[in-house]
Amino acid sequence: MELASFNTEWEICPYLHDRASRQRVRLVDRVSDEDYSRLLAEGWRRFGRIVFRPACGSCQECVPIRVLVDRFRPTKSQRRVLRRNADVRVELGDPKVDGARLDLYHRFHAERSRSRGWPIREIDLEEYAFTFVDNAARTIEFSYWIGERLIGVAYVGEAKDALNSIYAFTEPELSQRSLGTFDVLSEIDIARERGLRYLYLGFWVKCCASMEYKAAYRPHQLLRSDGWHFVP
Repeated sequence: MELASFNTEWEICPYLHDRASRQRVRLVDRVSDEDYSRLLAEGWRRFGRIVFRPACGSCQECVPIRVLVDRFRPTKSQRRVLRRNADVRVELGDPKVDGARLDLYHRFHAERSRSRGWPIREIDLEEYAFTFVDNAARTIEFSYWIGERLIGVAYVGEAKDALNSIYAFTEPELSQRSLGTFDVLSEIDIARERGLRYLYLGFWVKCCASMEYKAAYRPHQLLRSDGWHFVP
């Protein structure tokens, strides 16, 4: 059920800072598995109960990308990441909020602010819950542990035929482990175990360091104006 829809105001693009951007936003109460699959196939993203996609006019640099799960095979470097993290425990569960998750979120964003120029992002437990825990569609929390230490969290939507990678944050002190890559590989494995066709990775943006990495998971498809295009 859709509660409201609107376009945001124009602002500096978070991916390509020399451009302006805005979003088409829809506030929804509940989305069925079938409708979630359709929205993903049309290029929509979701956080909590908010569904959105770019509404930037002529700029088409935010390109939806999805991995073909049954055909994916890890590269040599991705296999090294799996070996490097063989001691990491992956737990799946319902989304939750607590001090450990919020602290990890803030440490991750502080490092990204220093290394990549991300805007400083401070949220409280209530905003964290609104963004990640109160969801309009089925959502899985992937949590990553070494012993009793929480080192990563990812939120993943589940549709009829796909998983949708919503957001992930990892321990910046363990950057040598490439935990972001390990998370995507773990999501692909779970999608395969559940017999799903795709893992949606959001938007691929050429020339944006925070978004270009997604093209490393092949084969994948990119959504252009005339439909999904296969990339071997």
